[in-house]
Amino acid sequence: MGFFRKFFRRTADTDPVSLKDVASSVTVLETVPAVPVSLVSGGVLGAGETSVFQGWVSEPATLCLYELQDVVLDRSLMVFLKDGKPLLETAYVQDPAAVAALTVRPDDLVTVPDHAAPAAVCCDHWNSNYYHWLSHTLPTLHALRITGHQDARLMLPASMRPWQVDTLALSGFEAQNGIPTEHGKQYAFRRVLYADYVRGAADFSVSPLSRAAYETLAATQPPTGPRDLRIFIERGPASNRRIPNEAELTAALQARGFLCVRAEKLTAAEQIQTFKRARLIMGQLGSGMANCVWCQPGTVMFELVAEHHQNPCNLLMGLQAGLPYWGKLMPTGQQDDDHIAQSEQPLDIASVLRELDQIEQYLPPV
Repeated sequence: MGFFRKFFRRTADTDPVSLKDVASSVTVLETVPAVPVSLVSGGVLGAGETSVFQGWVSEPATLCLYELQDVVLDRSLMVFLKDGKPLLETAYVQDPAAVAALTVRPDDLVTVPDHAAPAAVCCDHWNSNYYHWLSHTLPTLHALRITGHQDARLMLPASMRPWQVDTLALSGFEAQNGIPTEHGKQYAFRRVLYADYVRGAADFSVSPLSRAAYETLAATQPPTGPRDLRIFIERGPASNRRIPNEAELTAALQARGFLCVRAEKLTAAEQIQTFKRARLIMGQLGSGMANCVWCQPGTVMFELVAEHHQNPCNLLMGLQAGLPYWGKLMPTGQQDDDHIAQSEQPLDIASVLRELDQIEQYLPPV
């Protein structure tokens, strides 16, 4: 065991320590001010309809890249331990009780050999989710690249989805050069790089670095046609947040000339190419709406917002990309905030189309 015996010793409980307290070096990547929301027509339409998220303001943030030494990463929770104790700042919406109870497990520990090129963590514990990959991983890759760590050995899921492999390559990294990791294991490092984006610290901040990451990838895909698309992103058979009469809405929009897509059926390149051509994108909370980051500035974003889960994460990504936003609140019959529950009542499609009629006058020209 030698050098790594220290990882098993848990120090006496004290006040939580911050990443800056334990990092051997800290590089400030950007300092981001608060930014007010940009709503279509100031958030009020001619017939008196109002957008949700009136007055919303993004969070200011200072976002950093840390070099950590002599730490252990729990792969399932994606939480670091230092001196046997969890670094609470690295926990991203996990069960607080599970994080507090986390310890180093000798039988599950894998020692990551030290190397001239540092290891780097680039994803959260929901690494197979497209939104999380775009919002957390791609900015981290860009941060590594601009700080001279293009050779970093990325900690990656043992099983990669095609769009993950593709976006890595478009970002200048190759999956085969990474370190595959498995749930249930823990990984001990002499040194490892960790960026604030991985833990969601920029989820509600307008990050120029994140925008630069998306623009860099978008620039790899040449135009495939004019900017002429109005796109509706379907949830389809997804059980989470499903609208009971979505098929009826799809048919009504197709009759108006919309391109209706299930983004998960497109390759990474096809998603970039398709959304670069958008004048309007429309949908509800879900990973498909994260494709707003590929849209050109001025593209209008029309989100159907479930009343039982009014999450501004899509609004933030659109604001970051320079997209004016309109949010229509959908009564769902659900009483409790729940990001999984589906609507218990159908969508009022006639009211959606009435608002759409007014919003379309704000679209950029073809």
